[in-house]
Amino acid sequence: MRRLMLQLGLIIVVLIIVDRFVGNTLDSLIPRHKCGYYKKINTYLNSVNNYDIVIFGNSRGMHQYVPKVFEHSLNTKTINAGIDGAGLPYYKALIDFYLKRHKPKLIIIDINNRELEESIVGDKYNAIRFLSPFFTNEPELKQSLNLSFKDNIIQSSGLVRYNTRFYGIIKNCISCKDDISEGYKPFFGTAKRDLRNYRDPVGPIDNERIDDLESIIASCKEKGVKLLFIFSPKRNIDDRKFYSRKLLTKILEKHKLQYWDFTISDKFKAKQIFYDSAHLNHQGAVRFSDFISRKIIESQIL
Repeated sequence: MRRLMLQLGLIIVVLIIVDRFVGNTLDSLIPRHKCGYYKKINTYLNSVNNYDIVIFGNSRGMHQYVPKVFEHSLNTKTINAGIDGAGLPYYKALIDFYLKRHKPKLIIIDINNRELEESIVGDKYNAIRFLSPFFTNEPELKQSLNLSFKDNIIQSSGLVRYNTRFYGIIKNCISCKDDISEGYKPFFGTAKRDLRNYRDPVGPIDNERIDDLESIIASCKEKGVKLLFIFSPKRNIDDRKFYSRKLLTKILEKHKLQYWDFTISDKFKAKQIFYDSAHLNHQGAVRFSDFISRKIIESQIL
């Protein structure tokens, strides 16, 4: 029995050493990324620039807001911090982080009508997946995500944090063709396909997402940062009837916040400006960014 315990102890020690080695090694590679999501997040977290406008959103944020258009129209320094599959927990963590270091003039959040529903899209664990490589150097990200004791223990493991991502991390440190200029990544093509079914069954309301939204609003008010929510265009999809949207509207109006609804808009319905039913292509994104810029001027938000 004693020998067995010694062997088990040795195995545990070896696993801990391997786990720490893998975690520390891959942590050190993240800042060397030449492209991809981790380069984008790393650029945002380590920015010394005080951007005038910071844009958040999931794929509809990342692929539909062109920083150069905002900079040209508004004479502002702009960054697109949106990322595929992100949601309110992700936005909250990055906004908390940025507001402790900088004060933008305006934060834009591209928000979905069904943002408050429970879903694997935009949930806390999706945020953890994107941000876990930065937990070692930026532990406050974990605090913003309100990780449970169990999740804190799990995310302390390098093998867990980087599970299934070893190849991609090493590859993106060596070479990369897919650079994301100022956080924006264009979609090219015209209504060729749908990325997924956008008529998913109704999910229950996620109260934690409501808390994240309230926290974002409170943080921006405390710092004196203007906050604008945008429901961006969709083609032949009107999902405003769901309870999530009614609840979103109620929260935003309670706080007297501006929100612009272009879910179904006569200005953005032509097939040639859509990549799929829920995303504008590059032509549409440039047009939409210019439209939003002009509307910001007309509304005297800045």
